[in-house]
Amino acid sequence: MLRWQSYRKRFAPLFEPLNSAVDLRAENLGLIVVIPCYDEPHVSETVNALYTCDRPDCAVEILLIINASGRDDDTIHQQNESTLIEMMAWAKKFNDAQFSLHCIYRDDLPVKHHGVGLARKIGLDIAVSRFAEIGADGVCVSLDADCLVSSNYLCEIKKHFRFNHNDQLAVIDFEHRVDALSDASHRDAMIAYELYLRYYVQGIRYAGLPYDYQTLGSCFAVRASAYMAQGGMNKRQGGEDFYFIHKFTALGQCGCIYTAQVMPSARLSQRVPFGTGPGVSRWMAGDRSAYDTYNPATFEDLRCLTQWLQGLAQSSDFSIEAMRVLPEVLLAFLTQQGVEQRVNEILANTSSIDTLIERFLRWFNAFLALKYIHFAHETSYQAQPLIRSAQTLLRMSELENDESDATLYGLRDHYRWLDAKNVI
Repeated sequence: MLRWQSYRKRFAPLFEPLNSAVDLRAENLGLIVVIPCYDEPHVSETVNALYTCDRPDCAVEILLIINASGRDDDTIHQQNESTLIEMMAWAKKFNDAQFSLHCIYRDDLPVKHHGVGLARKIGLDIAVSRFAEIGADGVCVSLDADCLVSSNYLCEIKKHFRFNHNDQLAVIDFEHRVDALSDASHRDAMIAYELYLRYYVQGIRYAGLPYDYQTLGSCFAVRASAYMAQGGMNKRQGGEDFYFIHKFTALGQCGCIYTAQVMPSARLSQRVPFGTGPGVSRWMAGDRSAYDTYNPATFEDLRCLTQWLQGLAQSSDFSIEAMRVLPEVLLAFLTQQGVEQRVNEILANTSSIDTLIERFLRWFNAFLALKYIHFAHETSYQAQPLIRSAQTLLRMSELENDESDATLYGLRDHYRWLDAKNVI
């Protein structure tokens, strides 16, 4: 409780608890699923998918964060009001001591910060407060309002955190729902988008960097204590998941759950200028460059960096001069980012090679790795067609075989398998 009060004072000064009508909670509360809900007419499908899951050996709560800003259209507020009425009726009918839904209605969030990041933060903050009140370090689960889940979703999350004590956060496998799409171009676009996401993670894995995790806001779970220790969710209007999840990858505290799946919808969305919607829309309009992706050479450059770091065990020469063996474009980027000052700081405060490498990678984090990839494309490399890049990465990794299917669908399936096997 003291940790929650300290967190609330520092990171959640505008926190509002649930109303007194839902103050009671099960003493064995172990999982709380947080779902931001903005103009979502079909969120009951997500709630029903959770309700029909196999039940874990703990109580489960769902926090539905129905949200809007004061400047949103009346149609959005009307839909949110309809959702509130519908889901409160659902709760009255189905809530019991071991599974309950609670609706949080915030229709006047500040325009400056309103977005999925703020809505997710509101829900996660409430979740950790509810665990704090019963003295439990439960698991907060982040989901989206357009998702379905596999029947073992809740049980597998509970089991993962029970047996993987070092994991403070876990990302959960995903599969976009495309089978029901009648529009072939829409279906192909969604397959391409999923391959695009998996290609990037496999590229980072090939490079040897410890940031090879998907960062989807609908696909992670985190211990309540760890959530507070890392300052909680940020309020970004997009990309909030990337920054939050990579706080844990930097500490080596992130795991993966491949035994259960989140199944996001294949809908088009323009709520943020990146992600599913914009690329899918361009592809469906005939723009096959919509998913032109990072040149595999950028991952090779990053692999050179990690191999150079590993070689320090023999050479012990951690200096700017020694770095000149790195690819020219990478060295230019590191110089631009102030690597010389950083190296000097690390050398002045570090005695062992292992600690030196660890501190360097905390500086050269997931964000800086992605920033390098963008820098390299702005200065030296051309983006490549997705299928070509995916095939090239397989060859670079020596993971291509005679049975490899080089179609969009075949590559998607192969990369799914690679993710699950974690083999690159």
